[in-house]
Amino acid sequence: MRFEGIGQLLRIKNGGAAKMEIYQLRYFAYAAKYENITMAAQELNVSQPSISKAIQSLERELKTELLRKNGRSCVLTHDGYLLQEKVVPLLEEIERLPLEFRNRQKKKLIRLNVLTAGQLVPELIREFREENPDVFFQVLDRREATKWDVCIRSTLPQYVFSNAVKLMEEPLCLAFHKDSWLRDMEKVRLSDIRNEKFVMLRSGGSIRTISDAIFEKEGIIPDIAFECDTVDILRRMVQEGLGITIWPRYSWRDHLRSEKDFENVCYRPIDNNEFRRSLYLILQKDLKMTEELMRFCKYTEEYFNSIKEE
Repeated sequence: MRFEGIGQLLRIKNGGAAKMEIYQLRYFAYAAKYENITMAAQELNVSQPSISKAIQSLERELKTELLRKNGRSCVLTHDGYLLQEKVVPLLEEIERLPLEFRNRQKKKLIRLNVLTAGQLVPELIREFREENPDVFFQVLDRREATKWDVCIRSTLPQYVFSNAVKLMEEPLCLAFHKDSWLRDMEKVRLSDIRNEKFVMLRSGGSIRTISDAIFEKEGIIPDIAFECDTVDILRRMVQEGLGITIWPRYSWRDHLRSEKDFENVCYRPIDNNEFRRSLYLILQKDLKMTEELMRFCKYTEEYFNSIKEE
């Protein structure tokens, strides 16, 4: 079996089209992973010379050095890192194909890309599958992904997605440790928290974008003590009293109430109506709607409506 098209993704040294065997790419990927030919051979249950020959063949075809010997181990060259970066995701996709085909044969597949409200999605899927046990979900969390059927994501209130259903408009609250003086306030003004230390998600998401824009508009420079990449880490930092943060009212609320770990976290509304975001269920362009996908979209709308009504 030959793998066509990889040359379009690689920086080919000779400028020509490359044709490589999948096993060669796989051998290289394992050697690059361990930076050791012996360990790669043991993992793949093949001989060391087989690994070495496969890598040498790739190097001849690409006209570049991929691995350089370093005693009993080896190190990746710059082009080796480039090849590893391109090849590993492709091999992972190929290795998942048999399972995906089996699941497609047995069940009906929905590919769901979750970019926001991830804490609610497991419950949403569990409840939906109680009524639709034949539906199989492939759940992603990648902004750059394109191979999905539906996507749950948030945006600024003034932005509207086409081919999408608006699930809710969600207020953003202020979250803080229960021992904070803010606990006695029913509603927090921005002037009240001008000198507080903040824990914030890094730039790029809707919550940070909205917060930065409002702070700038109000002439406030927040004292950001910590930035983090994930919601879970942010929650833990607030739990430990390391700072206050902007907290979605609905999509994080159930997690807050259901775990005893977060009993020492309080949240209050902010006296500024601009602190809100919109959540959408987006359908892939030119998507052929199946019966199970239509059921899931309708169920998702009802699920988010029930959260707002609690």
